Amino acid sequence: MRLEEISFRFDTAPTLAGVSLKVPAGAFVSILGPSGCGKTTLVKIVAGYLKPLAGRVLLHDTDITNVPPGKRNTGMVFQNLALFPHLSARGNVAFGLEARGLPSSEIHQRVEAMLDQVGLKPDERNRQPGNLSGGQQQRVALARALVIQPSLLMLDEPLSNLDSHLRDQMRGLIRQVQRDTGVTTMMVTHDPEEAMAMSDLIAVMNQGTIVEVGTGRDLYQRPRSAFVARFLGLANIVDGSVIGHRPGSSLLVRPECLVINGEGVPFAGIGKVINSEFFGADVLVTVVLGNTQVLVRGRPNIMPQPGTEVRVSAMPGTIHELPADGES
Repeated sequence: MRLEEISFRFDTAPTLAGVSLKVPAGAFVSILGPSGCGKTTLVKIVAGYLKPLAGRVLLHDTDITNVPPGKRNTGMVFQNLALFPHLSARGNVAFGLEARGLPSSEIHQRVEAMLDQVGLKPDERNRQPGNLSGGQQQRVALARALVIQPSLLMLDEPLSNLDSHLRDQMRGLIRQVQRDTGVTTMMVTHDPEEAMAMSDLIAVMNQGTIVEVGTGRDLYQRPRSAFVARFLGLANIVDGSVIGHRPGSSLLVRPECLVINGEGVPFAGIGKVINSEFFGADVLVTVVLGNTQVLVRGRPNIMPQPGTEVRVSAMPGTIHELPADGES
């Protein structure tokens, strides 16, 4: 799937400005960005629910920009799921196949196989959505989108309405089903951990444009801008002169790459702890080094109290210099 110079606006405000993106066949790609950056608008254009002012949407090198949604052979899981409340789980999953006029025997076989694949139990399949849990509804919505064997699967914030435990479960399920089916997938999310855990590639959006595309590891460890560095997770961005690098350069050091009262080069300094936060599996310590404030993530057994003087150093190879033209 390929997007070429997609532009769109609501009223007078530009929402998308020349967005281009190539999604490799069989890949899981996340569109990641803050609220209002245009990511949901973009996926609605791909699905055919909105028409761009300019640009093209190509699927298997075929221009589908003006093709109606029902004829694009794409599947979509909406943020609100949009399940038919009067139909059972089976009925919801069968709907797309029935609309295509498939024989009832084939519909039954494909529906049951897909419900097996997403893990919906047999005794849950005749229930209407109102009698299913949030996680069960997610499974039905995923099965409904996949049973038609789409060329492209789109997920619009699919886990945003679930609690943390269910999010973890469904995250693994969606990724496993995507791998098993091999369907090319585009997911919209504002959650960087979700994107990094599930995606082959991440396209980071801001203010209607894609600012950077890469693997989760590359974007997290070696971003090209301070915006991407901060959006992907907690980030210490300090002037190079503070720690012996080129004056005026911006250096990224992730909190988990810093250690307190340990051995490490080249980043090293004596500072004072001003805050310590306990999160169970780890702690987050705020340290002031001269005029610079840094965050250090460590194990709970090393949790210095505010007012303590500590030595802060970085593990070798963990300091990344941001490009000079990177957005601050």
